[in-house]
Amino acid sequence: MIWSLIGFCAYQYVSVGISVPNSLLSLEPAVLAVASFFLGPIGTMGTGFLSHFLYDSLNYSIVWWTWILAEGIAGLMLGLVSRRLELLRRPFDLKRCLQFNMWQTLVNFLAWGVIAPLGDYLIYKSNWTFVFEQGLTIAAVNTIVIAIVGSLFLFLYNYFYNS
Repeated sequence: MIWSLIGFCAYQYVSVGISVPNSLLSLEPAVLAVASFFLGPIGTMGTGFLSHFLYDSLNYSIVWWTWILAEGIAGLMLGLVSRRLELLRRPFDLKRCLQFNMWQTLVNFLAWGVIAPLGDYLIYKSNWTFVFEQGLTIAAVNTIVIAIVGSLFLFLYNYFYNS
């Protein structure tokens, strides 16, 4: 629950709009990634689902369930990646940094570049080009945010706790 509130606050207060409408550059994806290191797949799925639900329900006239579901799936997949790579247990060197970022890139492009826009198109009958432009932009932005903040967190955690 705490991670969901931190994620919601990151969406609400630590984000800026970008060139694509209804899209934000936010620290929330980094919160989700860091939560995945500690909570595992199910906890991170719940964190993503709840933080996105809170943000949508307080900021839009409609709750975009396709994006909330995509956030939960992204959390689940990030949790699986974190658990599989044992990111907090094993030394975090350049090879593991590249592995983590390869997998989180795949997670972001599946969740935001495929699942969310396809759901918007099929369920809400949104414009095909707009939702895929929005989804792919968000996937790229989230990938960069997680690559910077998530990797930095893992390097610092490894330096202070595993040395």
